[in-house]
Amino acid sequence: MPKEKLNILPVPTFSSLGVNYAEREVKGYETEILDVKNRRDGEIVQYADSSSYPFRETKIDVPYGERIRLVQVFDRSESYVSKLHITLADRAELELVQLYIGGSDTVSEIVTELDGAGSKFSAVIGCALDNEDKLDINLAALHRGRKTESDISVGAVLRGNSQKTFKGTIDFKNGSSGAKGAEHEDALLLDSRVRNRTVPVILCEEENVEGSHGATVGRLDDKHVFYLRSRGLPEEKIYELMARSRLMNAVSRIGDLQTKARICGSLGWSDDNE
Repeated sequence: MPKEKLNILPVPTFSSLGVNYAEREVKGYETEILDVKNRRDGEIVQYADSSSYPFRETKIDVPYGERIRLVQVFDRSESYVSKLHITLADRAELELVQLYIGGSDTVSEIVTELDGAGSKFSAVIGCALDNEDKLDINLAALHRGRKTESDISVGAVLRGNSQKTFKGTIDFKNGSSGAKGAEHEDALLLDSRVRNRTVPVILCEEENVEGSHGATVGRLDDKHVFYLRSRGLPEEKIYELMARSRLMNAVSRIGDLQTKARICGSLGWSDDNE
């Protein structure tokens, strides 16, 4: 079976980095079109576990003035390919919350089209990888409407031989005057063998726009660890607390209590540590 090119970077960079695209064998997608009308709580939850079909495509159109939170959890021990396409009308808002809990090989593509004037998109993503886990995320926020806003935040914890690539693109198209976009990643590397690749991209066809990006990638500072140990915390607990802090930004935004409990169980968080 021929491989399909996924997560294609809009501006190819050095091929030696291996970030321009990902190749996987795809047998066909299970497509879901989400209906956001008449949703009282404004939250939609998708939970992909090991029983889920391994290739999924989700489409969501948010109409004028609607506010939606979409929660996607990837809690699998097998490979998975996810495609998410979002379209925002005038003054529409979508908050995307994603959790990646392990997964031997996950490829995730997120494309958001901010077509409507005053539309807003935010993404809060948490990743917990260990052993031989591989994760490739490609997120593109396409600003077409005037005074649109995007805000992308990624928190990641890598252990063992895990690998993660995050490609975040903010693309200001013609006509997006007054638009703003920002992205930031905070990755904690807990083993010397892990590999983290961050590829922020800002493209601009419009003059009156604001774009920013930044990344904090590294290990815990020895002075920070020493200070916490002097306060009575064992070193193992310190590392666990610091790792949990990278994920809580995403977990805390989920309104559905059953989903939260399921995530905490998969992460091994007891009730007193949530």
